[in-house]
Amino acid sequence: MTDLERAALLHIVAETPARLKQALKGVPKKLLLWPPGPGKWSILEIVAHMRDMERDAYLTRYRRILSEDNPTLPDLDGDLIAIRDDYRGMKLSELLRDWLKTRKECLKLLKSVKGARWERSGVHETAGPLSMDDLLRRHAMGNDEAHLGQIEGIKKRAAAFDALQAAPKKLADLLNKVDDAVLRRPPAPGKWSAMEVACHLRDVEKLWADRIVKTAFSDKPAFYTVDFEALVAKHGYNAQDRGAALKEFARLRADTLCLLRALPAGSWKRVGIHPKRGEVSIERIVEIMTGHDEGHLDQISKAVAAA
Repeated sequence: MTDLERAALLHIVAETPARLKQALKGVPKKLLLWPPGPGKWSILEIVAHMRDMERDAYLTRYRRILSEDNPTLPDLDGDLIAIRDDYRGMKLSELLRDWLKTRKECLKLLKSVKGARWERSGVHETAGPLSMDDLLRRHAMGNDEAHLGQIEGIKKRAAAFDALQAAPKKLADLLNKVDDAVLRRPPAPGKWSAMEVACHLRDVEKLWADRIVKTAFSDKPAFYTVDFEALVAKHGYNAQDRGAALKEFARLRADTLCLLRALPAGSWKRVGIHPKRGEVSIERIVEIMTGHDEGHLDQISKAVAAA
């Protein structure tokens, strides 16, 4: 490892306290404990893991490598420790205090390492030989960058879920405040009425769910597309029952959310093939869904205002 590369990694380790503080700023308790998927850690559990790994996976190993000749470094099962020590029952303030204290000790020790001492090594039970440089890289990238990314990912996913869950009520609030004539009146020739947009939201939900399922359980499935303009007339959207459409959209959205919450973390990166967009991951499908909801809810507001 060059001196420049090492300096960059040391900079990451030194900057993580400020970045972690910023990442946790304003996060409510409910979100601290929210798991993004089955078997996945919440933000609180990630911070607890960072605290323990700072002490046992980094500071302890640095000290042993520097003071012993080729020590054996035991593997640590983070999932087992999280259950054994009840991470979900811990207090964030105490975790941060303990983690920061140990991080300062790590930084002090790392700043004292010079020259050939970076080449000293130990043998990890599963990863094999690890030098001080190797351990520093794991510390900065595999620990700090990875866990900060996890925290931001959880915040982003929780916000997306909140938006998806809120859409049926927002739609109902928009539709139920107008009389039937306004509901079914197009804002301009060739434009969809508020009722037609609502039926579109209901029916496109089936497409989202189909794409998510196929992407999660098939290898790069090909997505079909639907001519939703044709369905407006074919299924008589404008004459359909308002209450029934709202109820069905709420049911379908609840099913989609249940599906998304049940997906293993790795599934979110799996992709399907859209005929125009190319590769589209489940993560991207969720982003498209939230944007689609926002766009059509705004369209309904404008249609009602113009009617």
